[in-house]
Amino acid sequence: MDIIPVLNRFVSDIFEAAGDFHEDLSRFDFLETRLKDSANSFLTVILGQILEDADDFLRNAPHRNEHYDIQRKRERTLISSVGDIHFRRTQYRSREDGTYHCLLDERICLPDDEHFTETAETQILQDAAECSYRAAAERISNGSQTVTKTAVMNKIHRIVEELPLDTPAEKKRCEYLYIEADEDHIHRQEAGKKVKDGCILGKLVYVFEGRETVCKGRNSLINPVYFGGRYAGPEENARLWDRIQEYILKNYDQRSLKCIYISGDGAPWIKAGTDRIAKSMFVADRFHLMKYINAAARQMLDDCDEVKGKIYKNIWKDRPGKIRKLFKRMRKSAPNLKPVDECETFLANNWEAVQRAFHAPGVIGCSAEGHVSHLYSDRMSSRPMAWSETGADRMCRLRCFVRTNGKQKVIDLVKARRKEAMRPLAATGTDGVEISLNSVRKRYTKARLETAAYAEALHAELSSTLTRKHISIALHKALY
Repeated sequence: MDIIPVLNRFVSDIFEAAGDFHEDLSRFDFLETRLKDSANSFLTVILGQILEDADDFLRNAPHRNEHYDIQRKRERTLISSVGDIHFRRTQYRSREDGTYHCLLDERICLPDDEHFTETAETQILQDAAECSYRAAAERISNGSQTVTKTAVMNKIHRIVEELPLDTPAEKKRCEYLYIEADEDHIHRQEAGKKVKDGCILGKLVYVFEGRETVCKGRNSLINPVYFGGRYAGPEENARLWDRIQEYILKNYDQRSLKCIYISGDGAPWIKAGTDRIAKSMFVADRFHLMKYINAAARQMLDDCDEVKGKIYKNIWKDRPGKIRKLFKRMRKSAPNLKPVDECETFLANNWEAVQRAFHAPGVIGCSAEGHVSHLYSDRMSSRPMAWSETGADRMCRLRCFVRTNGKQKVIDLVKARRKEAMRPLAATGTDGVEISLNSVRKRYTKARLETAAYAEALHAELSSTLTRKHISIALHKALY
């Protein structure tokens, strides 16, 4: 790799930009932008040369000489986080089955239809999880190629659905685990921009060990792990809960675990979790209970607070019979019977779960409504936008993954997808093409020695040039 000509151009740009800045010191913003562009351009050239060097190593490898014949050189351009990378690599023909391969692409796990580096794709997913597809496309468009919002959408749609769950070295021990679940109603999109009736249900489930106080009036979850997606239908819903059960079995000691509380609004898909999660019990979400009670009590006008107090008192004392008599009297004077019926139905269908919310040992409040708002609604349903089923499902999964693992781990999703895309090539034997580490060391050691003398001379030139600049500036101040 001949770095000296590239470095010469980069250093010349630095000197030229510095000279322009010294002529007009008010243009520091222009200097910063110019040097950033020069550095990015320098990096794209270096990255391209490193890839071409790797292609040379593969071409000269003994295993390649035995199994692959050289056909031609092919050019390729990749969009990276610093700009467009242009490089040439060798195409080969297998002597065994006559198939064609670009060994460099296969070794760095780069599918034929891929236009982005792993880092650039990671940046796209990170940005798309927080802002619109168009904004994510604009942020990565720093080269000559244009990135469209459709390209960003395709990246979201191709995210792997699930990564294998890690097995920790040691399982955690705790008496109670908490699972909270809720859903977001996401606007459905048909072909083009036509929206039809109905919504996509984005399910959110998270497992945690309890709450801790951060400051006055603010708590945080202890070791939360988020699971989400569309999971439409009974079979998919069972798969969601089975994955959660797998996570619990891998991470927690079952002997020390007394109970797992599943909290929610009483939707059938949430209650179904008790059939799939061992040692689990359903607990009614007191937030939704409060909404039902408030809506029903408001029908009593002047007696609203009194009615609420009676309902809570009878719930606390476990008196379902008195609750039924109270609702019977409310119906005689309520102007709107719907909230009264809904409240009574909720209590009748979830009476045991409501009792656990008030009396079961270890039960804490449920914050699922707030989590749905921050995790899903903030990106997918609080603005006038519509989603396809695939897009909504993958965005739910992506935001859950980021919340659990952090943005830096999105690269794992990218690598997993590319590995899956390259799986059909695993049987071609390209993994056997090894680079001789000794030859690599010798070649790069020689290049470093050749560059060392140039680097010393460049250092002296930079020092003297900067010294002259400082002297000229000092003289200018002294004279004027």
